[in-house]
Order: sequence, then C-alpha cells, then structure tokens
Amino acid sequence: MSHIRAFFAISLLSAIAAIVPSAQGQKATAKAIIAGSSAIWQSAALAAYNGNASTGNCLTGFTKPCFHYTSSNGFQVNDTRPTSKGGTTAVDVNSIWIVWDSKSTTAGPTPNFIAYIKVDSVVGDRCYYGQPRCNVNTGGGAFPAVANSIKVWPDGSVDQLPPTNIQTLFTATTGPLVSAAATDVRPEDGMFAMCRANSALPSPLDGQMKVLGYNANNASGVCPTTLDLAHLDGSDVSDLTGSTAHVLAFNVSGTDPFSGKTVVAGTTVPTGAAPIVPIAHVGVNGALNSVTDVSDAQLQALFSGSGCTGTTLGGAAGSIDVWVREPLSGTYNTTEYGVFVYPDFSGTSQEAFLDPGSSGGNPLSQTCKNGGGKRIRGIGTSHVIDKGTVLDSTNDSIAYAFFSYGNVKAASDASCTPGSCRYLTLNGVDGIFHKYIATAGGTKLDPGQPNTTIGEIPSQADTPSACLNSFPCREDQIWNGGLSFPNLRSGQYRAWSVLRMISDGIALATIKTLATASQAIAATNTPDFVPVVAVLANVGTGFPGDPGLQLLRSHYQQFDNNGVTIGPAPVNDSSTGDKGGDVAGCIEHFLPGITANEVKESDSTTGLIHSAPGVECSFAPTTH
Repeated sequence: MSHIRAFFAISLLSAIAAIVPSAQGQKATAKAIIAGSSAIWQSAALAAYNGNASTGNCLTGFTKPCFHYTSSNGFQVNDTRPTSKGGTTAVDVNSIWIVWDSKSTTAGPTPNFIAYIKVDSVVGDRCYYGQPRCNVNTGGGAFPAVANSIKVWPDGSVDQLPPTNIQTLFTATTGPLVSAAATDVRPEDGMFAMCRANSALPSPLDGQMKVLGYNANNASGVCPTTLDLAHLDGSDVSDLTGSTAHVLAFNVSGTDPFSGKTVVAGTTVPTGAAPIVPIAHVGVNGALNSVTDVSDAQLQALFSGSGCTGTTLGGAAGSIDVWVREPLSGTYNTTEYGVFVYPDFSGTSQEAFLDPGSSGGNPLSQTCKNGGGKRIRGIGTSHVIDKGTVLDSTNDSIAYAFFSYGNVKAASDASCTPGSCRYLTLNGVDGIFHKYIATAGGTKLDPGQPNTTIGEIPSQADTPSACLNSFPCREDQIWNGGLSFPNLRSGQYRAWSVLRMISDGIALATIKTLATASQAIAATNTPDFVPVVAVLANVGTGFPGDPGLQLLRSHYQQFDNNGVTIGPAPVNDSSTGDKGGDVAGCIEHFLPGITANEVKESDSTTGLIHSAPGVECSFAPTTH
C-alpha cells in the first residue's frame, strides 16, 4: 500500500507541474511548521491571521492581506527515525491550519506561511527534538478540501485553498520539516512520560503504576539504554476507534537514540495557562444527575476502576463509564500528576492495576471492580469528549479536557442535549467562572456565563449581547472584574498547566511573535487561556488590559528509575528560559518585576498553594 501511495503522490506532482509550470519556479517560505497540542491550535491560527495590532491583519513580518485554510484530518506527521533501525515510519494523523500572506516578486507569488498540525503534546515534543525531525504531508493523497474547522475568524472570512506552491510542499513524498513544538507540558515531562510508557510493568501491579508496560524489553521505569529497535519502539497505545499513540523513544538533550545525531536545544516560549475541567454526561441511568463537584479522592477512586458508580462521586447508584486519555497526552499528564498520582506518586493513578497485555487492556475497555461501568481509552480530546462522553449511550460518563471554546464545543448546550452535559467543580472550586451554577437558572456573577442548565458549558452563542453573542469577544466582557479564569489566576484552582511553544533558529523569531499575538487574541478575541505576559490596555476599544499570569509552577529534576536525570537541571525563571519538569509542580505567586527565582517558598510571604492537600511545596519527587 505504501508504494501505491508514494506513486500516486509523484503522479500528482507531475500533473500539477504540467498544468501550472509557472508556479514551479516560485518558492513559498515556511516561517514555522508547528506540531503538537490542540490547546492553542485555534488561538495561534487567529494570531497568525490577524495578529498585528497596528494593521489589524497578518502577523508582524507578513505582507497583508493574509488568507487561511483548515482541514478535517487529512494531514500527518511522519517520524522516519525507526527506519534507520529496520522499523517503519511512525505516522500521526490529524487536522492542520495554514495561514499565508501576499508576498510576491516580479516573477510571481512567493508567500510566507505558517502551518500547525494538532497532535498530542508528546508527539509534538518527539517530532521537534527527534533527529531527523518529523515531516508533515498528506501521506501521498491529494491536498484536502477546505473544512472551515475554525469558526471564529474576526472578519467572518472563510477558508481558501493555499496557492499551488504551498500545496505541492505538502503533497510531496517528504513534506516540510517540523520546526516548532506546541506542548501542554515541559519537554522533560514529555520524555519522562515516554520512558514511563516504554518499559516493563511493575511486579506486582499497584495503584501508583510508575511504569505502564508498553515495552517489556526495557527495565521498569528506565529510559532505553540499549539502542536497538526493540528497546526504542514500544507497543502502540490504542483506542476502540483504531487510533494509536506511538511509544517511541526520544531525548531532549544529548544525542538522538535512533540516529545518534545531536539534539538541538530549543527555546521554550510560554504562551498561556489553561485549566483542566471534568466533563460529565448525564445519560441513561442518571447516576450523575445530582453531581456538580468532585474531589481528588473521588476521582482517584473512579478512574482507578475501584468504583465506577454514581455513589463514588456522591450521586445516585448506577454505572459510570470513565473515559481516559492516552499516557502520552499533555492533558493526561497534567491531570495524572495534578489530580491523581501527584509528582511524588503518593496518590492513585488512572492506570492503577492495568496491564496493556491483558484482555481489554489495550485498547483499554475494562469493566471496573465495582459499579458495572468501564474504563475506556480515547486517543485525543475529540475521542473522549465528542465521540466518547457525549455519545456514550450505555451509561452516564465522565472525562476531562483542557478548557477552550473549541475543545469543549461538542459538550456545550449548542451541541449536546441541553442539560445532559456539564462541567464540574474540582475540590469545590470552579475552573472557568467565579461561581458555579448548580441549579438551572441560578444567579451568575459573570456576564458570559450561561445558566440555562446546571454547570452549563459555555459556547460562542453564550457570549454577552455586547459581543452580539459571538466572537470576537473580550475577556472583560465575559468575566466580571475584567480577567478570565479568576480562580486559576488566584491559585485556588489547581488543575492547570502552562501552554508552550518550543523552537530554535530562524523559526524561533516567528514563534515568539506568534506567542505574543496569541496572548493578545486570548484577551481580546477568543479567551481560551490566561495570557502569560501582560496585554496592554486599548482605550479605543475599551479593553482595560491584562496583567498576565502571576503564578508559577515550581520546576524540578526528572529522573528515571535508575536515577538517571532527564533533561538539564531545573530553572524556574521563564524570562531566561525555564528548564526541568514542572507538571503539577507547586503553585507559587510572584510579583511583576521580581524574577521567579527570587520568590521564597513561604506561605506567609507568597500565599503559596500546595500541590496537593498535605504535600509541602519543598517536596522532591521520588525516583520514577
């Protein structure tokens, strides 16, 4: 099949060359090829298209006007490294956006463009740090039709097909190389997640599951030390739809385990902070009908499979299906260490007592010990929300996701049967608005908070009339007090992570500009996350400004089970390039103008919020 597809791609390129020979001499310039998390996929697209505040169109450095394209799947990132060890190319498929400008020369159009394919955070890390890096193409197929996957372009414009000289880059046998990663977790945390998955199961199985058993050739919890294919390439993590996540080794420093080539040290560019929110679907048996709040302990009991029933969450008797993300997801890892097992493995893992080699273990679809519900794996946010929880017709169900208007759209009243989908508070704290609405028609504090049903998930249609019930809509028009996600900003809501992009070389300048523009978009257009840096006030529009995130996740050194360090020593100060793991690190408050390294870990002076109840912020994670 692969030979047939490659032949088709070559034939297609030949046909294009015969039809439009004038385009072949004109080069399109890829300013950045991004692979990674879906959490900032939409805001980055809006920033690329409309991110120049002075002109109102096109990212700084691009020639206006700009144009945009989105696909519905049809694109893939290809990791060719396994072929050097006798393996096959690892392929991850999903949707892409492309934004291009109007640059031209006397010889014809030579557009600049940015492309962003959304895959898991750890896939983005692997594709960026791997040597050689992944390439992005259509897998030998024709260039897909426009999909209009993003509905909130500020000027109401619709997608267009890119010019031929951009299309031919992606329909080629080897597409443009990834030059930036988008990730919800630090790359050191991503590499640790890969080593955790790519090693043998513990014996006996336990509730912490420091290792996950997708490669029996590597000692439990140890990053591969033997650099052959059997040790570097583990079994895929699968779900019931046939989607997979590749367990494939990579390094974030030193040399690549496949090629032996030097790994390029990337620069991390923080973009925003987004909350993880529990999403519930009240279905057939009504087990979740009265549930509006969940605690860490309740979720640990539920997701570990010990009690998949409404009574576990304080609801009615009745089975609950638990939808679990894949362990190479940034969403999964943020939630795993923030809510379930914690960085020191003092809690209970979502993977508790799971053997991927057992019946129903991979793809995961196993009946829980009590309650009759199942633990079910979903690869990607859409598989646990859109195709999982929302469409689960067997039992009531629950999942979690990074909040963004795009990520949770399928669970809003606009898409889900009104009243049957809701978000839940975590440990009594609302992750989106000031105050949770636990009764239909309850009093709301925030203008953009819907209250028709309990815990109603906001959608574009729920923006206030000042925005004409649509985007663009500023954060100060949605939230009372002017700032988005107030409980995250205060440190009260603990389940969140900083969204980042990582790049180097020529692409880094574009990524820095894109990150800055994305944060302005998040404050003034589509508030999907808290900007990391300040966004200035705009008197002309009435926007009062945003001081940016004034919290920090404390960084720490990651280790494997042999005590081998993963990545460089930790550095907290993102202004000089943060390093080290920080997934669910302790939350520290800091003041503008004072570097994070100067913040003392003292409750009395900083208002420190502990990583987990009873866990002090000075903890050192145990060897993993």
